Amino acid sequence: MLRSAAFFFTALAFLWLSGCATYRPIPEDYSGPTATVNDSGAVEDGTKAQLYVLAAIDGHAIKTSLDKTRDASHGKGFNLTAVVIGRRIQAKPTKVKLIATHVTAAPIHEFASRVAGIFFAVEGEVEFSPVADSTYVIRGDLQKEGSSVWIEDSQTKERVAEVVAK
Repeated sequence: MLRSAAFFFTALAFLWLSGCATYRPIPEDYSGPTATVNDSGAVEDGTKAQLYVLAAIDGHAIKTSLDKTRDASHGKGFNLTAVVIGRRIQAKPTKVKLIATHVTAAPIHEFASRVAGIFFAVEGEVEFSPVADSTYVIRGDLQKEGSSVWIEDSQTKERVAEVVAK
C-alpha cells in the first residue's frame, strides 16, 4: 500500500513538473539561421506598466516579459518591477501569438483598474517570417478607443506582420 502511494505521488509530481516545462524557441541541436525578437514596454508609474510581448511560437507558450515582471514583482505589494526580455528564434515562417497588456504588481490593482476602465489588453496570432540575423521588436498601443500590437523591424521601424487590434 505504501509503495503504491509513493509511486502515485512520484508520478503525479513528474506530470506536474513536466507540465511546467518551457518550450525552447531554438532546440539545443539546432544550427540553422536565427533572428532576435525583443519584447518592449513602458512604465506608467511605480505600480503599473504596459508590456508588448511575443507569447507563443507555433502554439507553444514561451517565457515573456510578463513572466519575468511577475517574478520580479512578487512579494513587493503594489510596487512593480518591469522586466523586458528578448529571445532568439528560428528564422523561418511561423505563427506567433502577440500580447499587449497593462500589468500591475497586485491583482487587486488590476481588478480596480479594469473596473475603472483604465486597464487595456489585446492578443492574437499572426504569421511572421523573420529574416536571418535580423532583430525585431514587439510594439503596441493601449488605448480606451482601441488597443493594438505588432512586430516591427528594429532598424527600419517598419511593421513586418499583420497588426492585432481590438
